[in-house]
Amino acid sequence: MTVKLLIADDDEWICEGLKRNIDWSVAGVELVGTASDGEAAWELALELTPDIVLTDIRMPFMDGLELAAKLRELSPRVKTIFLTGYDDFNYAKQALNLQAFDYILKYEDNGKILQTVVAAGERLLRERQEEEKLSKSRTLMENQLFAHLFEGCFNGEWVSRELELLGLKLCGNDFQVAVIRPENLMRYSRSADYEEIDLLLFSIRNVCTELLVDGGDGGAWPQCFFAVYNRQANLVFCLPQPGAAVELLPLLERTRRALAQVLKIPFSIGLGGCFSGYDGIAASYREALAAVQVREVAGEPGVFVSGEILSQQSSHQLLLKKMEAYIHAHLCDESLSLTAIAAAVHISPPYVSTLFKKYKQVNLVDYIISARMERAAEMLVKTDFKAYEIAEKTGYSNPHYFSVLFKKHHGLSPTDYRKKHQPPQPF
Repeated sequence: MTVKLLIADDDEWICEGLKRNIDWSVAGVELVGTASDGEAAWELALELTPDIVLTDIRMPFMDGLELAAKLRELSPRVKTIFLTGYDDFNYAKQALNLQAFDYILKYEDNGKILQTVVAAGERLLRERQEEEKLSKSRTLMENQLFAHLFEGCFNGEWVSRELELLGLKLCGNDFQVAVIRPENLMRYSRSADYEEIDLLLFSIRNVCTELLVDGGDGGAWPQCFFAVYNRQANLVFCLPQPGAAVELLPLLERTRRALAQVLKIPFSIGLGGCFSGYDGIAASYREALAAVQVREVAGEPGVFVSGEILSQQSSHQLLLKKMEAYIHAHLCDESLSLTAIAAAVHISPPYVSTLFKKYKQVNLVDYIISARMERAAEMLVKTDFKAYEIAEKTGYSNPHYFSVLFKKHHGLSPTDYRKKHQPPQPF
């Protein structure tokens, strides 16, 4: 495994010496860049995503300690190694408090420096291997798969490969998503006790598995998957033939009542529309979320279905709905464009622009940016993804550009937005 190394030092002689006098590639290290100050190093880290950063402590604009803190916030996996002079020993103690991997004297021989970087790479490899072992759990794998499908962040080959690893063969190409929401959702969502939330989700899974997967009371569905996403219970139904969606309503009502009876909590369920292909899962999921929110207006718990299931809309409105579904299913795709949307709904690009402007009162580019920023804000509050990961999941390969757009849209940086919207901690 090759690890990526970034070097930061305001002493050009040291920086160039480390670059030219050590054969990094022999040790499986790729030197991806050098920087002459902390601020420049931070910008490069956002762009190059290094695994290891070898940095001076005293630098202009941003010192090594501040850089290390920001790197740790960006990704806890990044290993920071500090270069220190004899007069910097007290700084080195602070560095260790930042959980730096190590510190070494600036004028150590090259062998010692290379040895330390290699040791950091080996630690990183061991950590990655442990993470991979944990991720092999079937439940975790399914949740990861459906998280990508709900977000619209995937490609068809990857989905097929994951399904094969899980030993799953889908019975059809039409999908429908249901979102299960307990009556006291707000209490759980604000709770800092994740064990309580996980216990509730585990109980919901057991009831749904018995009724919908294993066939308790004759209620099995040909193919149904339970997935936890954003600490919320979701069901994904694979429909064996067109028109099967109507059969879901009594089945979901029976499930809702069983959940309430077993867990002593009222539940509501939102059901999204039926869509074809993997892209359709994200579209149906968003409709299911919108449908379950009707509970706030309805006053009584129940099974709520998307408007598309209940009534036919005008052709223009239906076309617009399909365009919006496509956009929300492909927000992670950097190439999302007017041309791609037009091709997906089989109309010309100028017609797409005209319809969007007429019915949404906004141009398409602004709508896509706004949708991405709202998705990003939601993920900052509801997930533990780092800012650069959220940037990727919302279609931006450049985290810095993403941060600029986010601050322009929400008035806060991604980091400050997450801090502002964190649930209050119990005393």
